Parts: sequence; C-alpha cells; structure tokens
Amino acid sequence: MFNHKGKPFLFQILDYFYDAGINNVLIPITDEANIIKENIGEKYRNINIEYPLYAENDSTKLMLSYASSYFKGLPFFVFNNDKLIFGDLWEMESQFKSNEVDLIICEDSSEKSDFGTCVAGDRIYLMDDSMFLLNENNEDESFEQYLNEMSSKLNIVFIHPITDSLSLKNEENKFDLIDDLIQTIKKEKKWTLFLDRDGVINKRIPGNYVKFPDEFEFIKGSDIAIKEFSNYFENIIVVTNQQGVGKKIMNIERINDVHEFMIEGVEKVGGKIDKVYYCPELAKLNPKCRKPNIGMGLEAKIDFPGIDFSKSVMVGDSISDIQFGNRLNMKTVFVETKNKEEIELAKKENIDFQFKDLFSFAGCFNSF
Repeated sequence: MFNHKGKPFLFQILDYFYDAGINNVLIPITDEANIIKENIGEKYRNINIEYPLYAENDSTKLMLSYASSYFKGLPFFVFNNDKLIFGDLWEMESQFKSNEVDLIICEDSSEKSDFGTCVAGDRIYLMDDSMFLLNENNEDESFEQYLNEMSSKLNIVFIHPITDSLSLKNEENKFDLIDDLIQTIKKEKKWTLFLDRDGVINKRIPGNYVKFPDEFEFIKGSDIAIKEFSNYFENIIVVTNQQGVGKKIMNIERINDVHEFMIEGVEKVGGKIDKVYYCPELAKLNPKCRKPNIGMGLEAKIDFPGIDFSKSVMVGDSISDIQFGNRLNMKTVFVETKNKEEIELAKKENIDFQFKDLFSFAGCFNSF
C-alpha cells in the first residue's frame, strides 16, 4: 500500500472518515486481497469495518448495489481507494437530507468530464438504495454507464471539493532537508503558513486560558518570526482550540479582543496574520472544528480559495497540531515549547521538521 508520511494510504482515508464522523465502512476485497483485512482488522479507531467479497469481474454497479443493501435505506458515501478528494461531507449530507435529491456528486473540477469517461476516483458519491430501484437490469455495466442511462430520471446535484486531492498516482513532493523546503517557498511565494497559537505564538498560562489582552504575552521572538514569514508566505493563518469558551471561562467577545491584540502586535513589527480561526466547543463533543479534526482548515480553504494544502506548513507544539497538518497533506513543523512527555509523543506523529521555537524556524529563512 502507498505510504504518505509513513502511513499507508488506506489508513489516511480512514483517518479522514474518522474526522468526518463516519462510523461504518465497507471495504470490498477479493480472496487474493485478504491481506488488507489482516492488516487493518474489523475496527480502526471508532470505525467498524466489514469486508464483503467480490469477484474480479464484478461490475462497479453490482458492488454498489451490494453496498446499498447493506446500509438498508440509509445514505452512504462512495470513495475510490487510490485517490481521495476532500469534499465537505457535512455539506453533502445536509444537501441530501434537505432536498429531494437522488445523488450528490462531489467532482474534482480539474478532472471534470462526462459520466462515461470520468473515473470513480475523481469523485465522491452520496446516495441511498433508491438509486438501484430504478433499473436493476444489466448488472455487468459500469456505474458511470448506469448514470448515463438514468440521468434523465435522476435529480443529481454537483458540488466541488474544497480541498486538494491525495492520490496514489501523484506522490507527495518530499523535502528531506529544511533548506529545500524554504528555497521552494521563497521561489514560489504561493505557500500558506498555519500556526497554532498557545505555546507557538504566545506563552501558555499553566492550568488556565488567556482570557484578556493583558494576559497575552508573545513568546520571545515569535512576533519577529511572523514578520519574517510574511515576506514569503502568501497567507498566514492561525488555528487554535479554545474550549475555554465552551467551559464558560471566557466569552466570544473576550477571545476576539485577544486575537485583535495579537494581530496588532504582529502588525507593529511589520508582519501580518490574515485570519484567526478558533474552535470554542468542548473537546468531549469532538466538534469538527477542533484539532486534530480538519474543520478549521476547511473553513480557511473556503475563505482563501487559493490555499493548496500540499503547499502549506503547519507549525504546532501539540500532537493534535501535527495530526491536523498530516491529515490535510501539509508539511509539519513541531516546536519544542511544551513538556517533555508531549515532545516524545509528538515524535511518533511523522513530523517533517523540529525546532526549539518559532523564532528558530524563522531563522532558517536567513533574512534577520
């Protein structure tokens, strides 16, 4: 299986499902492909996995018909196993439930084509078993052929992915040396920098939250570091978990005041922060906005359509920051500002680069 950042490609797909709250997955396999079941098992994180057997000559339509009977009338997503486009699954589900829709297709606009020529990997499908009640004949035809035949009878909604694709066909541009990465960023100037806040930009308050602007203190050199990054990154985005709001320790107005103070402090030294995204909800609710879930990244992609996650860097001091970056195919930088236990655990998360702090990372750009 293809490895990306040391993790097999299929595991990355399952991580994406986990982030989206998908609990049940079917992975059709042949007898010869039983090694997949042996490697993954029937449970991955909180996802239940079943492995229906199919013959090599079974059509895609026939396999999807099997899946529809398994889900017993419930809507289900269809993905390929060698290319993943990151559609907004929550938006697809919302549209499916709120409209009289037979099928939602999330289609990669760069691969847009007619039903008969577009491969399944260029799309995510959302459907239910009603798709196969319209015409049960000709089980040998492909699903794309079936859609062509039935298109006049179907209410189909097309949407486009809001993030870039991971593909087995296009391996990640690997940077073994930090200098290689930096020279590429300098040359292209189209990269995006994602920064965690507490412990990366400002000092943490042990056992507490930064509730007021006068409690916000830049880590030495972090504001200067952001000024340096501003010379090379097209976008600088802050993504921060702030469940202190959910705990009612602080409110939205206070956290906005803190972020305004932070942005103004960076601007005073000549730098920029384009936008701050934060997740105010409690961790126990596992909201889609809370890192390591990718919700804040997807929000940023909506606001800044030019963001390419494969040309982005995530800097953080926690395991969740690195997982967030990895799930979105970013380069990851870990800064050692937290406790030793966190540092050792984070090292297991396939970090690309590691530095003492944000200022040390910025020093590699050699413009101070």
